[in-house]
Amino acid sequence: LIFPHNNNDNYIITSTFNKSDDNDKSATKIYSLNNGQFIKYINNSNNKAIYYLLSWYNKKNNKYYIIQLAYKKIIINNLLEDELYSELIQQQSEDCHLSGFIYNRNNNDYLCSSSSNGNIDIWDLYNKNLFKIINTNKCLLAHIIKWNNKYIIVTDVNNKSFKIIDLDENKIISDIGGQHT
Repeated sequence: LIFPHNNNDNYIITSTFNKSDDNDKSATKIYSLNNGQFIKYINNSNNKAIYYLLSWYNKKNNKYYIIQLAYKKIIINNLLEDELYSELIQQQSEDCHLSGFIYNRNNNDYLCSSSSNGNIDIWDLYNKNLFKIINTNKCLLAHIIKWNNKYIIVTDVNNKSFKIIDLDENKIISDIGGQHT
């Protein structure tokens, strides 16, 4: 993940799904993109399997955050301060959060994440809670992208297909494929 911070500082952030007591082998790390120098480890990230990273600028408090999509939770940390903004956990059927994106609607920021349990979880980033769940009947959902303000596309690994999801209707409107390998 490349994270532009301001005109002078740019960062590259790396993670792994490996868990270890050794931060060098497992923790989420921040490096300077300008000179390659190691800056710091994200606190307590070495003992969590991290699958995907997102950057987020919180317009309400003017701070930069790193969102770590992980096994059974989503962890949001301040980029440079040792602050945990939130740990988001979907209580009903939590599993691996494999991909995600951030979108804004009505001046609110939402995190949309795919998971291996077939749920697309949509989180309100300012209120730090689950906004809604779109269930795809236990499909193994991997990569997810925002197509436009109404539709998202998500890969269904088990069925070797792409699903088109209507964000307003909260349902699958098309299932493309079945032949992809």
